[in-house]
Amino acid sequence: MGEMLHDFGYKCASRQKQTYFSREGAKIGFVNMVAVTLNFLTRSAQKELDSFFEHVIQSSERVSRQAFSEARFKLTVDAFRLLFAETAKVATEDSDWATFKGYRVLPIDGTTLQLEDTYALRGYFGVEGGEELGGAAARASAVVDILNGGLVLDAQIDKLSCGERELALRHFAALKELGVENPLPIFDRGYASAELFETLGDTAFLFRLQRSFNAQIDRMPPGDCVKPLRIKGREFHLRVTKFTLPSGEVETLVTNLPKNLISSDDLKELYRLRWGIETAYRTIKSALQIENFTGTSQLIVKQDFFATMFLKNMVAFAKLDCDEIIAENENSDNLYRQQTNTNQLIGTLKDKLALALLETKPHAQARKVSAIIRQAARHTVPIKPGRSFPRKRKSFKRFRNSGKSAL
Repeated sequence: MGEMLHDFGYKCASRQKQTYFSREGAKIGFVNMVAVTLNFLTRSAQKELDSFFEHVIQSSERVSRQAFSEARFKLTVDAFRLLFAETAKVATEDSDWATFKGYRVLPIDGTTLQLEDTYALRGYFGVEGGEELGGAAARASAVVDILNGGLVLDAQIDKLSCGERELALRHFAALKELGVENPLPIFDRGYASAELFETLGDTAFLFRLQRSFNAQIDRMPPGDCVKPLRIKGREFHLRVTKFTLPSGEVETLVTNLPKNLISSDDLKELYRLRWGIETAYRTIKSALQIENFTGTSQLIVKQDFFATMFLKNMVAFAKLDCDEIIAENENSDNLYRQQTNTNQLIGTLKDKLALALLETKPHAQARKVSAIIRQAARHTVPIKPGRSFPRKRKSFKRFRNSGKSAL
């Protein structure tokens, strides 16, 4: 990633005009501008700038908040979208990734992002909760590799009026472009549609259905069978699995996965794994504070969105390496297996990741990254298997008292 920051082609694609960031010796040039934006910005802009130049650049230079803000508008969204795309490419380059019976488990889900409630952002993205009592919000969606550290393979941000199914179709196109082998997208209730079934075609998929999606399915008893189903005037041969949860609720899954390879118990486990995307969103929203945007224009919101997705993947890559070190040094006396404390890892990456990205010598960069991994691997939390929690009422509190960010 460090090489990309210093690439002239990347610089050309990342600035609004070719004359921007062309002057040598500027206090905050192109590379520093991108690096400071990627430095987990959560505090006031001036405090972050002062800290960056003191601890990362190790300079007594002072850049004003106004100069920083003006420079941000000289960057395009692609300045950060391209960096995020590069992490997704790395996450699909070889075949040495964890799978479930050969399938890459990739839940897809959407969320809303609360924005600064300005007229401009209301007008561009939309309003959630009604014009009088609600506020500006954007629609976001992601496809996450659950078995490989929660890597985000594609992320989308759009207006609130853009439906989650439309974003899911964009994700599928992105997965095809990335050349992901044996992808298995998993969808929660509300996603199933004839259009998605048809678009996915022979690609493996798993949907949870809501009641009344299809009368023929609603009439079926609990069990696991393949049926020809007519949906919105089109016919599909789909496998329907219905089972009763401990709560007494009947859950319905629909898939095209073959019975001889994936059992009904496997389907239940696969859908259980979907919960990992909720964990990913918790990291993105609480630990990385994505809704703590650094500006009030749609350009800055989009820049911050892709910068955060880039950081999410850098955290995931680091966590995979840390978890390997922890597993190698596992103490057999521990009641539970240990894993990296993600919150502490994010705190460790503050400043240090920027220092590594700014390093132009590959060996020096590798040493800095290795030092980050060794330090972060010291902070662990137990993996407690078999836990389940009832769904809680949605909280409108932006940051929780427990699990506070390390930033």
